[in-house]
Amino acid sequence: MAKRKIVILGGALSGPTAAARARETDFDAKIVVLERAKAVSYAVGGLPYYLSREVDTRNDLAPMRAKFFRQNYDVDVRTGVSVTRFDAAKRKVYTDSGVFPYDSLIYALGAGSVVPPVFGDGATNLSFLRSPAHLARIDGLLAKGAKRVAIVGGGYYGVEAADCLARRGLEVTLLERGPQLLPEFSTSAAGRAAAALEQGGVQVRLNSAVDTVHRKGRRIVALGVGADRVDADMVLITAGVQPRTEIFTAAGGRTLRDGSIRVDDRCATNLEGVFATSICVSHAHAITRKPMWTAQASDADKTAQVAGENAAGGDARLGPTLGTSILRAGELHVARTGLTAIGGRDGVRRIVVAGHSCDSFFRGSQALDISLYYASKSERVVGAEVVGFGGVDKRVDVLATAIMGKLKLVQLAQLDLAYSPPYSTARDIINTAGGIAQHASEVRAWDLADFGQRPKATIVFDLREPALRKASPLVATIVSLNKLADHRRAIKRARRVIFVCETGRSSYLAARRAKQMGCADAGYVSGGLR
Repeated sequence: MAKRKIVILGGALSGPTAAARARETDFDAKIVVLERAKAVSYAVGGLPYYLSREVDTRNDLAPMRAKFFRQNYDVDVRTGVSVTRFDAAKRKVYTDSGVFPYDSLIYALGAGSVVPPVFGDGATNLSFLRSPAHLARIDGLLAKGAKRVAIVGGGYYGVEAADCLARRGLEVTLLERGPQLLPEFSTSAAGRAAAALEQGGVQVRLNSAVDTVHRKGRRIVALGVGADRVDADMVLITAGVQPRTEIFTAAGGRTLRDGSIRVDDRCATNLEGVFATSICVSHAHAITRKPMWTAQASDADKTAQVAGENAAGGDARLGPTLGTSILRAGELHVARTGLTAIGGRDGVRRIVVAGHSCDSFFRGSQALDISLYYASKSERVVGAEVVGFGGVDKRVDVLATAIMGKLKLVQLAQLDLAYSPPYSTARDIINTAGGIAQHASEVRAWDLADFGQRPKATIVFDLREPALRKASPLVATIVSLNKLADHRRAIKRARRVIFVCETGRSSYLAARRAKQMGCADAGYVSGGLR
């Protein structure tokens, strides 16, 4: 029987992962990986952290070279090979190094950087941040004395690059054409990320599209943003990525509007014998069941394992995605998972809970906030956003697991989570969020935006300490929680009352007490004014 021929297009990360899984599935198959660059199996997500010197060498980001895969997995890795096209009917791949026939093809060409048209053909001091070759280019510019860096694009890549280069001691300006950084996050979380970057030395400029580029020879010396000029020794383009699927569509493959390849739960495409992986594919979202393109390395790894096994004759199945992500902005950590939008078919609601990463009496305790999204009818947890200075990764992972496990609020409130003062609180903030959301139908949780547009007839009670009221004045009736009974008559007569405090904890208790006093519409500012 002839050996199965598996050809993999792309060797950045998903391609080699798929090759390894294919070899584990079929030890006799002939497996070839085709990669146009010199490096294979490199960690794209780790690139910024080399710039901050938290990764020692560029080689640490690509430890598994072509030789490793040849020796350990018997995979024929061809670097420096450009794929021009493939013929799905003839099952052949055409490259500048010859023709490669296949039985199964794995498409893993990933995504390419989006370049604003104003930059034209580029410049000698312009770079992206997507490969070890880009790091080498940036190293060279820094070695020549580059000090001022302009970063164009305030998504994940831009925020990480700005954070890491500021830690390197460079003058960093982050330019974002939209009204906020990190469009996948809430306005509040994005605003806090911007503030944290600025505290770390980054100049963040929103609503700042680059409309002119000033050059001196082949170098960019400044960027024009409206009437302003941003001088720069080096420019990084981090304006997002788009799926690199031109070769796939030319072969008759179908893509979605965003250019990504929709795969089924076997990572199969509409082309017979062709599987797809990496950050050029979309697959089902766990809540909406609609195809979602995440461009997340963890999703790319899962699709690579499934595509590799099935291309080798296996029957692996791909689970849905939640788009879980986390990143660092200065000293702040922000993370999200699942559905983080109000509304939808089951009336998604949100409550915000402020707490601590561990017991507040412990020296290492840090502020931590959770925005919990849940379906109002089923009370199933559907999404979350976590923001803080410690313990963010732990909470977002627990919440992602809860969503995938289809847990409801009552189960979230009762989760048995590890406790010790350095790590958590006896009632973890996740338990607290589940418990508060359970009682959301009793008292109304106002977010800051709605609170700012509250009806005129609303009575506001301020429970904050004097120093906090002085720092952030608010027209309201001042009251303490233990003196709330003194206002019983006014609360009972009021059409609507809202309580505010710094974290939302005292105001939540006050709202529940006001409800018991007879107020029909008692509410609080969810998450507080912090």
